[in-house]
Amino acid sequence: MDKYLIKLPNKNNNEMVPDKKEVAKKETPKTTSRQGKKDTPKQAKEKENTEEDNTPKQTKAGRTGRSTGKRKTLDTPEITQDKETVESENPPKRRSTRTTRSTRSMADSGTPSPEKEKPEKLPFIKYKGAIKYYTESQDIAASADDVMQWVDKQKEEVVPMAFDMEWPFSFQTGPGKTSVIQICVDEKCCYIYQLTNVKKLPSALVALINHPKVRLHGVNIKADFRKLQRDYPEVSADALIEKCVDLGVWCNTICETGGRWSLERLANFICRKAMDKSKKVRMSKWHVIPLDENQLMYAAIDVYIGQVIYRDLEQREKTKLKNEEKFKEENGETAFKAVKALGEKFLSKMNEVAL
Repeated sequence: MDKYLIKLPNKNNNEMVPDKKEVAKKETPKTTSRQGKKDTPKQAKEKENTEEDNTPKQTKAGRTGRSTGKRKTLDTPEITQDKETVESENPPKRRSTRTTRSTRSMADSGTPSPEKEKPEKLPFIKYKGAIKYYTESQDIAASADDVMQWVDKQKEEVVPMAFDMEWPFSFQTGPGKTSVIQICVDEKCCYIYQLTNVKKLPSALVALINHPKVRLHGVNIKADFRKLQRDYPEVSADALIEKCVDLGVWCNTICETGGRWSLERLANFICRKAMDKSKKVRMSKWHVIPLDENQLMYAAIDVYIGQVIYRDLEQREKTKLKNEEKFKEENGETAFKAVKALGEKFLSKMNEVAL
């Protein structure tokens, strides 16, 4: 009996041990076992940031979330402001390769890259002469006869006459029938003949453009004659092409230039004037009667400036031939050929024709 009384307290003591272990297990968190371990550099950094900002983050459900110190972006307001200042002073390189190269070259050389030369602004052509405009066949014939009589009275063997044509154009159907013919034999008067009501060209007009003393001239004028023959078979394009003058080709011969010329470029080069080539007027309805003031002025300037260019090139040709003959007399034919081969044009500067 005494043995049992002695063993009872030992049994109770054995039963109380698990209770103590459970209490200790509940009170001690799992992290306490890791406190003895040495923190890695990353954990040490996170701890420092956590100590600086211990404000818990409130989640949508109202629970306390992770502290802001555990975020990837751990910059303080002062550091963020410094970064923004650095980025504003040194913006990110998101430019194209071409821009970056030019910027680098500017930084290396210290001087900016050369800019393209701005085109020279030339004054526009202003025509102040008379414009004689006709739409009926009999009026066109009478006017052409008057011009032909004026040509017969001229003492010159060759009378230059600027020639041009206009027609409507459609992107669906292409170019229309020739609607306007304009001519100019005197810089003070231009004639505009609208052919909308004309089924056949008046014989007086055909006789005028085929007159033996008349020398028709223009830019790309041969193509105009071929079109005129297609639209009006009573005109012979070959006969007109034989004695016409293409101003662009003539300019290349006299000034020893190259390339293809337009009337606008010739006006810039020869007369130092600009032409108002408005697309609205150029692509307008040339077959509609009557033509408005803008159309009449556009058509008149085309032949007026053509006549001025012809007179200027004619004077340049005379000066060039005179200088060449003078050089040959003083230095001989052999020296002339040698200097000519070096690119000498023998064309001195002349006063520009006043418009």
